[in-house]
Parts: sequence; C-alpha cells; structure tokens
Amino acid sequence: MAQCKQNAQEFVQNTFNPHVAVLCSRDAEVLCQKNNLTFVELVQPFCRLTSEVHIRDPNNVPHTIRHLKITMRDMSATLPQQSVAKKILNDIVAGAQPQLVEGNRGNVVSVGNYDLQLTSTTPWFEAYREKFLQMLPPSDHDFLNHCLGCVFVVSSGHTDPLSMFNSLVNQQSTQQTQNPSKIPRWFCPGTLRYYVLLHDVIEGEDAKADAIYQSMKSTYGANVCHLLNINSRSIHTAESLKTDNNLPDPWSQFLNKNNTEQPVEGADYDIANGSGADDAGFPSKVTEGNIDQTSVTDSMMADLSDTGDASSGSSDLFDHPLSLMDHSSNSINHIDDQLSPDGTSSPESSNNYSYSKNKSSDKNKPSSGHGMCLTTSDQDRLKIFIHEFCVRALIPWAEKHMRILNDQLTSRKGIHRSLFSATKKWFGGNKPVNQAATNQNTTVVYTTEAPELQMRRLADLAFLFQMYDFAYRTYHTAKRDFNNDHAWLHYAGALEMACIAMFMDPQEQKYPFHYMESAIQTYLQTCKNPLYAARATVVSTEALKSRRMYHEAALQFIKLTSEDSDLRSALLLEQAAHCYINMEVPKVRKYSFHMILAGHRFSKAGQRKHSLRSYSQALQVYKGKGWALAEDHINFTLGRQSFNLKHLENATAAFKHLLTENSKQTAGQQGAFFREYLFVYKQLLTQEAGELGDHSGPLPELPLPIVDSNETKVLLGSRPQPSQGKVLTTCLYY
Repeated sequence: MAQCKQNAQEFVQNTFNPHVAVLCSRDAEVLCQKNNLTFVELVQPFCRLTSEVHIRDPNNVPHTIRHLKITMRDMSATLPQQSVAKKILNDIVAGAQPQLVEGNRGNVVSVGNYDLQLTSTTPWFEAYREKFLQMLPPSDHDFLNHCLGCVFVVSSGHTDPLSMFNSLVNQQSTQQTQNPSKIPRWFCPGTLRYYVLLHDVIEGEDAKADAIYQSMKSTYGANVCHLLNINSRSIHTAESLKTDNNLPDPWSQFLNKNNTEQPVEGADYDIANGSGADDAGFPSKVTEGNIDQTSVTDSMMADLSDTGDASSGSSDLFDHPLSLMDHSSNSINHIDDQLSPDGTSSPESSNNYSYSKNKSSDKNKPSSGHGMCLTTSDQDRLKIFIHEFCVRALIPWAEKHMRILNDQLTSRKGIHRSLFSATKKWFGGNKPVNQAATNQNTTVVYTTEAPELQMRRLADLAFLFQMYDFAYRTYHTAKRDFNNDHAWLHYAGALEMACIAMFMDPQEQKYPFHYMESAIQTYLQTCKNPLYAARATVVSTEALKSRRMYHEAALQFIKLTSEDSDLRSALLLEQAAHCYINMEVPKVRKYSFHMILAGHRFSKAGQRKHSLRSYSQALQVYKGKGWALAEDHINFTLGRQSFNLKHLENATAAFKHLLTENSKQTAGQQGAFFREYLFVYKQLLTQEAGELGDHSGPLPELPLPIVDSNETKVLLGSRPQPSQGKVLTTCLYY
C-alpha cells in the first residue's frame, strides 16, 4: 500500500484511544465562542500528552504510557443524516487530489523495462479511512469507543455554578440510565465525572472564581475539579490582530474544512442512488461486423455530451470488460450507508460528532481566525488542564476499575472452574472447538454484568492505556469463552484485538496473521457485519505493511471489495495495487490491472478525477507493449473522462491514439472511433475559437488511407486471374 503520514503504531494509537464526553452549560460555550470555537474544539489540539505518564495493571506492575491521546466528544451533538454522512465521505475523497509540481516527475520507479511515475502517497485514502473510523458506530461487542467519563463545564460568571453542575450531572445520569443505547455509549455504570470551572480573565472576577473553585473541591473532591482561565486577550485587542497572518493557529488542522453544501470539482455522484454518474456513460456493448453508422454516431455523440446523469441511456457500442453487475439497478446498499452494525438506519447510529454538531450557533461566530482571545499562556493552561485531567483523574480511575474487574473475574472464575469440573466428571469432557459456520446462530446476548463482557471491558481498558501484553492475555482468554458460547461477533472482536495487541507489544516480534484472517472472515461470512470487517482490514493492512508483508495485505484489501460500495472498493483496489508494486519483486502487471479495476469503480462512484488518474497510471504499463485492445480500452476511457472534465486537449489526444495503422479493431469499430475523435476535435476547435478568435493552426495528420492517382489503374471487364507466383496489385473495377 502507499506511504502514510503515520506509521502503523501511531495509526493504531490514534484509532483506539480513551473517549471522554463533554457537557457544557450555555454560558461556558459563550466564552468559547469569543475564539470562534466550541469547548471541544478549544481543547482538541492539546489532547495528546507530550510527556510520559505511568499506570499500574491489576497485578500492580507499572507500565509507561507514551504520547497518550484522548478524544473528547460533545455529548449534546446531533448526528448526521444518512445522506449527509455518505456525502461527507464522497467529498473527502473528491477534495483530496495529488499535488502536482511543475517540472517534477514525482516518484519514478524503474522495474525491468518499465519507468513508472507513481504517486507514493494517497491522502484521499487516509482521509477516507480516518473519517470512516470516526463515524463507525459503537457496538455491544466491544467498548473501545465507549466514553469512560464525562467532563462538565460551567462558567464562573454563572449565577449558581454548583447548581448548574448538579443539573448537568443529572442530565448525563438520566441519559446513561434511561437511554443506554443512545450515543454517546458509556463504558460502565461508574463513569468518571470531572468538573471544570471556566473563567474569563478579562471580564470575570478572580475572587469569585476562586471561591467557587474551593466550594467545588470540597463538594466533589480536589482530584476531579479544575479551574481553567482563558481569554486573557480582550476582544478589542483581538479585533486589531485579525489582519496578522503570522499568529499561530493550532486549531485549523483539526477543524472540518469540507463544506458539504458546495460541490467538489471532479466529483459527480448521486447521493440518493449512491451510484456513479458515469455508469450510463460507459459503453455497454461490443458490435462487430456491419453496424448502423447513423445509430452509432448518434449514440457516441449522446454519450460524449452526457453531463453525468445516472439515469441517462447507455451507449450501444461497447460492453465494459470490467463490468460485474447490472448498472440499471438503483437499489445498491452501500457500506457507507449502514449507520448501525445490524444494518438498521438509525439517525443515532453514527459516531461522527464533528460533523453532527448543530451549526445554528455558527452564525454568531466571528469570521476571523481561531483562538484570537487566547494568549500563549492560555494555550499553556489548556495543556496543563489536559495533563492534570489524565494524571489526576483518568488514569487513577482506569487503575481502580481494572482492579475491580480483575477481582470480580478472579472470584467468578474460581466458581466457574469448580462447577465445570463437576459437570465434566458426570457429562464428559470439553466439546471440540468448532470454527464459526455461516448457518449458525449469531444472536448470543449477554447481560451487562456477564463475566464474558467484564473480561472484554478489562481487556479494552488495558489496551486503551497501552498495557498490550496484559490486554493480549485477557483477549485470548475471552476469545475461548466466546468461542465456547458460539458468540461469533464477540469472538471475532476478541480475535481482532488480540492480534492488534500482540502487534503493538514491543516485546513481540511476530504478527498473528491467522487471527486477523479468522476475525475478518467471521465478520463477513458469519456475522454479516462489513463495517467491522472494514475496520479490521484497514488496521491489519497497516500492520502487514510495517512487516513488509505486502502480498498478504493486498489479498486482505481485495477480499473487502464488493458491490455494496463503489467508493470503498475503488480505494481498497488502489491500495492493493500499491501493495503489488511495493513488493520485493514488484508485480507490475498486477499493479496496472488493479489500478484499472480501481479506476472503473472510481468512475461508478462519480469520482472522475480519481478515475482519470488511475487509468493514466495503468497506461504506463500497457503502452507500447503489444497489448493493443487493452491500450484501446484505456485510451477510450481516458478520452471519455477527460471530455467529461472539460479537458478537451487531453480528450483529443487520447482519442487520437485510437486511430492507428495497425489497429486490431473491426472496421466498424475504427469508424466509430474516427467519428468520436472528430466530434471531440470539433469541440476543441470551437473552444479555441472562442478564446483566441479564428483558429488558423495546422490540421492534425491522421493515419488514413492515401489514394495516389498516378498509381491507380481502372480496368474494364472481368477481373483477370493472377499468374503463378504473382500478386495482383490493388485496382478499381467497374
């Protein structure tokens, strides 16, 4: 696969980290709005610790946590609708294009007789992967993205801050107890509660804030309270700094830059149907022999002038060799549409908090940069707040709950073993361990306090705080229990995380590839849960890439491609192609073949620029190597995509390559290519005439038959028979 900004370990830590909900009072949000930010956005750039911290496992063994990252989520955020979530993913991919520098050939790889100019990075795949994982809904079979606690934020300017804190606590408690399936999901009943008093340095009263803070510590405890001072710069001073572009803005890289209301250039997709706009534009039939020239010309002109309506008619000229399905179907179920693990379409089943935030308050935000009222001292206070929250509250809470869970499991395990020994004596030994079968029941339901789920909680908590060896052993034990109970969804999740935990353990050198293969297979075949199969795949392939196991990574990417999501399949096929080209012995033809497959799926998804780029990459392998029909197919597709993107010069050049002296196409096909070229060339002349005035340049030279009048003879009568050993020259007879 292509190179990424993060290595595999960093990617895993960013994917699986402790989640904390945030519940703010209205007055606290008003203070944050002075900086054009919400409270969650305010602290987001500082949610990664820069120093090492320490934690003890249930056996009292100390562990070092490096670069701990926490994810804070707005508890009151609304969730995106199904069509919005899908459009987000499409726009993210369409908005990320390769950066081309004039005069730079890019990454040139020499393989045998090939000099391939490749894109070494694929930022569109990384952006899609990050957003897909953010929007992955929480599930009952794991607790990795369940919130460990809640941070309550109230302004010091509130008339009764302690009463407001109690009101926020009651609101959170009501949601957790009465609506446990509502997002955010909670890790356990005894969630961490942390209280933050937000104080405006310029407008607030310091003495009042200190008095309130002392009352908070006496009421809730000193370790779960924090006084956060912000806005040390007045609004008047901030207004005068608006024109200063040199001010640091650590928030810009985290805030959403994608405007879902604006169309993205080079993208043409139908949100309602989910099918690519160019589906109908691709040729649908190969016609040989005598064909109706008028109908062919009309069909080609209609196809070329198609603006991307998915309901338009298909061309009658070609049948796309990569077509695997009936394009007339408009009821394709996309993986990106699945907003819950069980396939139900619930508005509460997406975890995309950043996009789901209600934008009604954005009208009150200034149009300037972010953090204009914050000085460097304020930013240091935000870092201190996150550090104290982790060290004084979150980590001690995790240590306490791991000890509680471990003690409960130890006592229950002893009872379980004694009962199991007695039943084994009377009823025989263990049942043979069977692999998950597709026809077996996968609806095993555990109670909230079931020992199996408690063990999974313990393993997840250890994994989130980087105790990978302890987490692996716990996952491995839970895996056996889930397998014995035939709880296949829980079994696949335990297998997946056991594999990742072993990979992340610095003491382990091997990667249990068979664990992840079994997990993905169980997710897909038994549980029918492609969402978590996709999560397992994107994490596993990063681990395989770090071990230089490119062949295995390519197979996992290909296994996840299907007809339920063209965009996802295109991205995975492209990554599989990069795996083949990065192998120790590069497989160039496999690379080009999978790039063509990716380009076709990009086109079906409406991603025209990415489709054009993929086919251009593949053409480097087939060009001039004797693959005439394959080269014709690629040039035809390049011409179509270039024409749809209004790149008429490139479209004309691509169609001109179809007019060759040694063409393998039929006469009718060559005639259709010629008429298509003339149509596009006429469009180019019209465009140049409109831009430069009257076009007076030379006409292109085409490989057409030349009739030399001096060498032409007209013979009357019957055609003479050639003599022995002689060949009759070409003549005209009447």
